[in-house]
Amino acid sequence: MDVDESGADVAAKEDVPPPPAPVAGPSARRARVQLPEHHDDDGPTYYRLGVDYPVDPEDDEVLHQCARIKKLESLDIVGAKLRKLCLVANCVEKIENLDSNVNLEHLELYQNLVKKIENIAHLRNLTVLDLSFNKIRLMDSLATCNFLQLERLYLSSNKITDVEGIFHLTNLKMLELGSNRIRSVPPEIASLVHLEELWLGKNKITSMTLPPLPRLRHMSLQNNRLEVWEPAFFQNLSGLTHLYLGHNNLPDLPEEFALLTNLVEVDLVRNAITLIKPLPELKKLEELWMNDNKIEDLQQISHLEAFCALKTIYLERNPMQDLGNKEAEQRYREAILKAVPHIQQIDAERVDFEVKVISDGTERHVMGIRRS
Repeated sequence: MDVDESGADVAAKEDVPPPPAPVAGPSARRARVQLPEHHDDDGPTYYRLGVDYPVDPEDDEVLHQCARIKKLESLDIVGAKLRKLCLVANCVEKIENLDSNVNLEHLELYQNLVKKIENIAHLRNLTVLDLSFNKIRLMDSLATCNFLQLERLYLSSNKITDVEGIFHLTNLKMLELGSNRIRSVPPEIASLVHLEELWLGKNKITSMTLPPLPRLRHMSLQNNRLEVWEPAFFQNLSGLTHLYLGHNNLPDLPEEFALLTNLVEVDLVRNAITLIKPLPELKKLEELWMNDNKIEDLQQISHLEAFCALKTIYLERNPMQDLGNKEAEQRYREAILKAVPHIQQIDAERVDFEVKVISDGTERHVMGIRRS
C-alpha cells in the first residue's frame, strides 16, 4: 500500500474531501457542522377509521384522541346505532360521511382542522356539538340546521367574527364563543330563552349591551375591550350567579350592580377600579376577585363588611397592599380579617386551614423513610 513521507495511507487520503476554501469575515470562524444521517420514516402520515382503527357494527360510541385521523369515513358500518362521535386533537379537515349516522347525539371534533360547518343538518338528535379549536370563520350555515334538541354548542378558539345562524336554537342552554374575533352581540340572541351559560371571553367586544336573558346564570366577558358600564345589563341579566369581567378597563362599580342579588362569584380582575363598593344586597356572594386593580386606600377594605356570605377575596397587587413591604402586607391582611372575620381564603392563601394526615402507621415500614 502506498504511503507518503509521513507514513499516512495515500488511498485513505484520497477518500476524504478537501477542506473548504477559507472565507474572509466572521464566517471564517464558524465550525463546520456535521449533519446526522437521515433515516427515512416508513410509518403512516395519518391513520384511518375502519382500517387502522376498526369500527365494530355494534359500537354506539367512537372515541379517539390524538390518533392522527384525517378523514371521517367508514362510519356507515355503525350507521344509525352511533350515538357519540368524539375525535379530539386529530387532523380532520372536513365534516363529511355522516349520512347514515342519523341518531348521533354528541358530535365532538375539538381541536382539528375543520374550516366549515357543513353536512350535519340531518343530525336532528344532536344535544352536544363541539367544534372548538378549529379554523371556522362563519356560523351562518347553522341556520339550516333544525337542531331542536341541541343544548350545548361549543365554538371557542376559531376565527368567527359574527354571531349568526343560531337564533332558532331555542333549547340551547350553553353557548361557548370565547377566543374568536367577535365585536358585538346581536339583540337576536334574546330568542335563546333557555340560555343558562354564555361565554364570550377573549374577543373584541366593546359594549356590554345585551337583551333580556332571564335564565342566564353564567356570563363571561373576560379579556374584551369594555370601558363603560351599561345600566341595562344589570336589569336584563338579573338572574346571574356567576359573572366574569376580568381583564377589561371598567371603572368603579355602578349603583345598578346591586340588582344582581343572586351573585355567588364575581371576577373583576385587572380593571380600572379604585373603590370597593359596599353592596349589602349581594347576600349570596361568596367569591370576589378584584386583584390587579387601582385601589390605593387601605380603608376601602372595611367595605367588605357588607358581604355577609364572603368566603374568598382576591385583592393582591392593588397599590394598597404595597407588595414587598412586609409591614404593609401584614396590615393589609389584618384589615381583611377585621372586616371579614369569617373569611376562608385571602388571595391564594387559605385561612386557618390544617392538613390532617390519617395513617395506620404502615408508611414507617417502607424502606427509605426515616423514622423520627
